Amino acid sequence: MASPRSVTSSHPAVSIVLPVLNEARDIGNLLDQVVAQVSPQNGFEVIVADGGSTDDTLEIVSGFADRWPNVRLIPNEKMLSSAGRNVGARAATGKYVLFLDGHCHIPLGDYLVRMVDIFESSQAECLCRSQPLNRILANEWAKAISMARHSRLGHAAGSDIYGGAPGFTDPRSAGAAYVRARIDELGGYDERFDACEDVEFNYRVAKAGLRSYVHPDLSIHYRPRSSPKGLFFQMVRYGRGRARLMVRHPGAVPWPLVFVTGFALVTLLVLLLVGPRLAGLMAVVGIGAWVLLITAESVRLAGLSISALRVGCSFFMIYVGLVLGFWRGLPEFSRFRAPQQVELVANENRL
Repeated sequence: MASPRSVTSSHPAVSIVLPVLNEARDIGNLLDQVVAQVSPQNGFEVIVADGGSTDDTLEIVSGFADRWPNVRLIPNEKMLSSAGRNVGARAATGKYVLFLDGHCHIPLGDYLVRMVDIFESSQAECLCRSQPLNRILANEWAKAISMARHSRLGHAAGSDIYGGAPGFTDPRSAGAAYVRARIDELGGYDERFDACEDVEFNYRVAKAGLRSYVHPDLSIHYRPRSSPKGLFFQMVRYGRGRARLMVRHPGAVPWPLVFVTGFALVTLLVLLLVGPRLAGLMAVVGIGAWVLLITAESVRLAGLSISALRVGCSFFMIYVGLVLGFWRGLPEFSRFRAPQQVELVANENRL
């Protein structure tokens, strides 16, 4: 680790906000990478918003805050990522705010300098980044999950989340850094969301017409889940978030999940009105086609090996988790149909 030094001023160029919960495995390495960054002009600050960690996260972050004057640890009393982002943004004093999660890796030592340069050269108000899952792999399951998530069947077509050429783009899939004042103007993150809160915020970024730019230099490496169980529960949360997002933004329809839901309802209707034979045939044909599709893709990705079985299982967890989560979120229509914005109190030290 580099020796402690002052790398910030009362008006830093960048505020890095990390909403965390039980990130002891990765947070130390991430903060090592952050504090060792080449400093942009006027420096940077790091704000870690902890949502009630019960592992060693607090001890690790407190150690950095004791040694580095530009690292702060603040509580996130609502314990949700959306609230943690708002708490961090409220405390931020930088011109630009970069949001990071606790389980990622910054591949470039001058990342912040490049980020500021891209903001200023493009005149963008939101910067988007890819978040590849194939660089931090804990075990064979993590490798298989990464392969499935990077596949054309594992994420939405047209998304910048796993890569994108430099240029102006739709921010909804990958927006992650913002001109600080724009976060205030958009009302912050919707704290009813405990998943997809970043996507929901980026829908408002797009709706407001903010200039959004993607660049490969902004890529951040993320750790994928390392077990089928972990992937399943992650996908349930994402599916539920997609249902809430659809209610909040009617144009944000997750058509594959809607199609599966419609197919299930039609099959049930056939069962009730016609009988089990036709309904069973429909189910067999639909599920069989799905199994053949993910089997072919798994073999394409991993060959005829045990890894292909893991990839196929990963696809199964992705789809089943998303569908079940989506169904769970649909009854919450009344709660999410009205907009909710959080007023971010201006910091007197902010530019």
